[in-house]
Amino acid sequence: MASPVPELAVAARCAERPVDGWARASFAYGLLDVDFVGRSAPDDDLAPSANRFRLDPDLAAVLLDETQPEFLGGQFSFTVGASLDYGSMVDFMRTGRPSPGRTARFHRSVEKLNAQDTALFHEQVLPQLPELEQRLSAGAEVLDVGCGDAGWLLALAGAYPQVRAVGVEFDPEWLLRARDRVRTAGLEDRITVEERDPARLDWEGRFGLVYFQDVLHELTDPAAALRSAWRAIAPGGTLLVFDWCMPSSWEGYRTQQGELLWGYQLDELFQGTSLLTRNGFERRFAEAGLADPQRLELEAGATLFLVRRGE
Repeated sequence: MASPVPELAVAARCAERPVDGWARASFAYGLLDVDFVGRSAPDDDLAPSANRFRLDPDLAAVLLDETQPEFLGGQFSFTVGASLDYGSMVDFMRTGRPSPGRTARFHRSVEKLNAQDTALFHEQVLPQLPELEQRLSAGAEVLDVGCGDAGWLLALAGAYPQVRAVGVEFDPEWLLRARDRVRTAGLEDRITVEERDPARLDWEGRFGLVYFQDVLHELTDPAAALRSAWRAIAPGGTLLVFDWCMPSSWEGYRTQQGELLWGYQLDELFQGTSLLTRNGFERRFAEAGLADPQRLELEAGATLFLVRRGE
């Protein structure tokens, strides 16, 4: 039987020799198993040729299935995509001057990273909020502040056919990407993406849900954004902030969660932003003049902050 490398190289749109090296390295790291046949070509004295690569189904879901809350493939994409922007990291370390401009390549890696959080919203957030799930099923109007690539909006529209939604975005790269994805999905009649400053939303009492996913900590004036979002919520509506919170103690750093988050935090500092602790998020709500948020801790490790407006 023939080696699977040429077929894999074509599928990945890559050259055969590096793909062969990647497959062998993946076997060495325990990511792939192989079945063998015959002997290698005469000029290959490394090992027998493989005629089939096998990836454990559970591992495949973790690395490849973006619809699952266990999806971690985005972590790898983000790590690679972010690191390719680090040409000015030495200057940042020496001067403290951040590098806020990020490449389109970086934005694509963040898309993969955020896919897990979108899955978590459906799998771990909504089951804890049956009232919100009912409102979405009934067609509540939704606002996504800092909608990025519109991934969350598209998933929501797919799960709740009655929902109509607005996404607001301030980053030009994200704005173009979001509009393109909505157009490609044929959902322009249900999802509108607008360029707006999150601190200056001019809607009054319109939305049943206003949602921030992984964005509040990156805003220049998060308190103003929260106040602006609160004004946009209809009676009975909900304000949700989904994010990953930094540990508030040194002991918390030396956990798997702390190790993961510090990897992100170094990139946040490099671009001039910062992840927040749970207390940091709650202070933003207090600065906005809002009630203390209800806090839900998700099994995956993310945190949800929630405030409801009375009927």
